[in-house]
Amino acid sequence: MQEQAMVTDALNSINAGLKSLGDMISQSEDMQLRQTLQQMRNEAETCQHELYTIATNKNYYQPAQKASQDEINDLRNVITQITNQASQGGQSMR
Repeated sequence: MQEQAMVTDALNSINAGLKSLGDMISQSEDMQLRQTLQQMRNEAETCQHELYTIATNKNYYQPAQKASQDEINDLRNVITQITNQASQGGQSMR
């Protein structure tokens, strides 16, 4: 197998694992398990970033175009609105 294919497969595997860890963390009630899963996620994110850096340096991966400041602000506003609506909804359920 060629190096580029191996790096791409590894990145895909790590990304899938990160999604699974995120799901497990959000559904975990046991704090010790939650903290362990968070630590595993943090380590996997570090590994993913290192592999991503290697892939971009070797031109195996071309990242998406960087978002403009306006796009970042728009997304931040949407997330803030959703978060506010969710917290208000949670308060009405009490």
